[in-house]
Amino acid sequence: MALLSISVGTVFFAVAIILFGLSVIFGHMEDSGFAFGFMLGMFPAFIGLVLIVPSTLYRTVLVFARKPEQTLKEKVILSLGMFITLLCFSTLYQLVGKLF
Repeated sequence: MALLSISVGTVFFAVAIILFGLSVIFGHMEDSGFAFGFMLGMFPAFIGLVLIVPSTLYRTVLVFARKPEQTLKEKVILSLGMFITLLCFSTLYQLVGKLF
């Protein structure tokens, strides 16, 4: 179940990146649609992070505790989840560091 959540969250995260890219390419900084495009891209990114981060942490603990045999597909999905989770935590760390 954790792998399914990571997979779905990765798809949501990819959709958010595409929406951000389209907003930057076709939007104008002076136009209010530019900010709307960024807000529209934040929704799938937030849903993706909510799905990815807890599932990745759970699956990582499970893999280290039980050491089950994993297929290549499971390893790739867990690696993507770990990459996005580390990216999220490093961004939060930098934001908190700039605030204090």
